[in-house]
Amino acid sequence: MRATLLICMLGAGMSPLASAAEAADVRFATCGLGSSWYNYGAGIGELAKANLPAGSSVSVLPVACGVGNVKLIQQGEAELGMSFPTATKPGCEGRAPFEAKQDKVRGVLGGLDTYYFGAFVTAKSGITSWDQIVSGDRKVRLITAKVGGTGEQTVRQVLDAYGVDYEFIEAQGGSVKSLKRAATSSAVADGRADMWAHIVTKGHPAATELTTVNQMRVLPLSGAVIEKMKAHGFVPATLPAGTFPGQSEAVQTIKTATNVISRPGVSDEVVYAFTKAIVENDAKLGEIHAALTQFDPKSAADPALNGGCPLHPGAVRYYKEAGLM
Repeated sequence: MRATLLICMLGAGMSPLASAAEAADVRFATCGLGSSWYNYGAGIGELAKANLPAGSSVSVLPVACGVGNVKLIQQGEAELGMSFPTATKPGCEGRAPFEAKQDKVRGVLGGLDTYYFGAFVTAKSGITSWDQIVSGDRKVRLITAKVGGTGEQTVRQVLDAYGVDYEFIEAQGGSVKSLKRAATSSAVADGRADMWAHIVTKGHPAATELTTVNQMRVLPLSGAVIEKMKAHGFVPATLPAGTFPGQSEAVQTIKTATNVISRPGVSDEVVYAFTKAIVENDAKLGEIHAALTQFDPKSAADPALNGGCPLHPGAVRYYKEAGLM
């Protein structure tokens, strides 16, 4: 399914590799309908309107989230995409979960927001710590997002850092199921699941609905696990109290941030236009989504926030002109 944000109806079918004077047809890979990233893409596409040639269009694709978008860019199935450094870094280095080096991925901009790892459990489950789960003291019915996506991959990494895996949870009488985000809250409310773990930001639609409809608590990660997760590109973080309904205390966890990626075949003009639109409209980003108020233009070109991937020449051109490199 594809939702198209038409910046202008003229020039339909024009090549995305067009020159500065020609219309560009840009496919912007985000995540599922109703996700924060989908909303980001729609809003940023509107902001880029003023910088793109007349007749250009931006198609906001509700696919394929962090890891999947790296693959889409590599395969030439999108001109721009959203991801996380925790996905782009292993992609550009050729490490798991990728089977080969994603050598066509280029960084555009990093540090758009802050995404935390959140492990939400129902109050009635009686679970108050990860230790109860990984020791086998409590069985848990765990829900993850799409298998292979960044959120689900992070759940696997956290469990591995604790020395267990999905099979361990199942062996204790629990279960692990992958569900669409839209079905998460109802599955918990209906008593079919006790826990949902994912990468979430302030105002995250699925997490907000889950914690509004159900009485939940967020499990903190141990210091040892946080230290191990640094190897995957995460950094220590504190989820502020009140980030989600019913969350009265700050929670020790890890974080990453959304970055934008592209590929060499996309014109410098297109990438320049999007980079300029985001950086120079940072004051308006909060109107798109509350999480975007955390964006700091001074950090946009930071190699770490771009997953260590080479920056696209169009982005480099803008950063140098703006004095950000």
